[in-house]
Amino acid sequence: MEYIIGSVLLIIIFIITAFVLRKKQYKEVDKLEEQKLDIQHRPVLEEMTKVKQLNMNGQTEELFEKWRDSWNNIVDKQLAEVDSMLFDAEEYIDKFRFAKSRKVREEIAVELNKAEEHMNEILAELEELMGSDEKNREEIQVVETDHKEASSLVRNRRSQFSKTAEPIERKIQALEPKLDEYHRLTEEGNYLQAREIVIYLTAEMNEISMMIEAAPDLADDLLDELPKDLSDLKEACKEMNEQKYPIHHLNLEELCLDLDNRLKEAEKHLIRLEFVEAEEIRVAAKKEIDQAFTALEEEVHARTELPARIESVKKLLGAVKDRNKELIREMDYVRQGYQLDQHDLDLPKEKEEQLEELSREFEHQNKQIEKQLEPYSSVLTEVKKVETQLTLIDGEHKKYAAELEQLRSDELSAREQQEYQIKAVRDQEKTVDSANLPKIPEFWFLERKDIIRQIEALDSYLAERPMNMKAINQHTMTTEKMIETFTENTEEMIQAAEQAEKVIQYGNRYRSRHETVFIGLNEAELMFRNGDYQNALEQAAESIEKIEPGALKKIDAL
Repeated sequence: MEYIIGSVLLIIIFIITAFVLRKKQYKEVDKLEEQKLDIQHRPVLEEMTKVKQLNMNGQTEELFEKWRDSWNNIVDKQLAEVDSMLFDAEEYIDKFRFAKSRKVREEIAVELNKAEEHMNEILAELEELMGSDEKNREEIQVVETDHKEASSLVRNRRSQFSKTAEPIERKIQALEPKLDEYHRLTEEGNYLQAREIVIYLTAEMNEISMMIEAAPDLADDLLDELPKDLSDLKEACKEMNEQKYPIHHLNLEELCLDLDNRLKEAEKHLIRLEFVEAEEIRVAAKKEIDQAFTALEEEVHARTELPARIESVKKLLGAVKDRNKELIREMDYVRQGYQLDQHDLDLPKEKEEQLEELSREFEHQNKQIEKQLEPYSSVLTEVKKVETQLTLIDGEHKKYAAELEQLRSDELSAREQQEYQIKAVRDQEKTVDSANLPKIPEFWFLERKDIIRQIEALDSYLAERPMNMKAINQHTMTTEKMIETFTENTEEMIQAAEQAEKVIQYGNRYRSRHETVFIGLNEAELMFRNGDYQNALEQAAESIEKIEPGALKKIDAL
């Protein structure tokens, strides 16, 4: 019994599943049906009728017939075949032959995609044709206007275009047959071919417009201005040669000949309307001519400046030489009283050799002027180099002289410092005496003794001949630091003594009541009388703080 019930349930489940699947399959067929109807109801024929607004001749008529045949083929054949296949798919579903139905639906999808692709091709070609006509009408109007204006401009301002006028006119006239061809193709309904003509004419007119804009200035420069500049350059070279300017290094004759040839070549480029090549020659020629004039101006300027510059350098050379000799004599004198390092000893001699070399170079440049072999600009550059070197040496001379003078100043300063240091030690002695300390610690006497010995040692340094001023300066600095430390220690010692005395006196109030205070203060007093003031202060403070915390702050405020 249970077996029968289970079998019945399985059958029921199977039937339900089959019907669910069949319903799902029907939905897939419905989607394909909707896709077919979408293609079938597209307004393709309505779009194609727009073509009749155009001239229905030639290419337009051929395209219209092709599109109509293609659309009829889609509707009458491809979609009709799809209808039959949809019926078969539904019939297979009715019979629960789902696999067979799926295969048919796949074939339907392929056919519908093909039909849609063909339909989209028709619409795209149709849009291109209609768009071509609209673009053609807009762009040809611009082309014809530009063509007319360009022709009028070149004709009325022919002189401004010089030798480019005739070839530009020919280029403008060459477009007339193409304009006629455009109108003929449009009348014949060949709009796509006419579109190609419009694109060509637009490009040509753009090029002509750029030529018209560039030609006047380009022709004026290459045929008038630059030839005049070149002529002026030749004349300038001739005049400077007559005035014995050494300008052979500029190779201007070769440059002028080369520029002549290039300007003739540029003229040919202009006539052939090769403006890119002509522009390259213009830029290069203008730059080279400007550079040549600049070089000539530099020679004229150098020739004008050289006499005064040479006289100035001559005086500077003499003054620096004299100064170097004076420094040599001064160094010989100074070295008797002071020690000089090897660099200081060698410097005047080194400068003497440099000055001799600069003298030879200066004389060489003077001879170059007399012989007129070297360009004046080159000579001026070299003379300026000599002047620069002399200025540097003069600066080193001044620095060296200041260093020699500083030796004497340092000696005087060391002697003055010695007197000041002796006074500083005496001032500390007076400070200690006025403090009325019960005892002066031994360390203070030792420090004072070391300082006095250091001060007295300076006498032996100052008595040396020649004196070692570096050692003297170092010795003086060391003594200064010792005195600073000695002064600080003296101040700290006196302050500690005064503070210890205050703390001991304050602590006396607790001496009789607290044994620890009594013992601590006795020890502090013993240290105080022995001159150990810092330890006395610490001992007394520690004894009182145990009984009265914060007592030190009160004592400081007293």
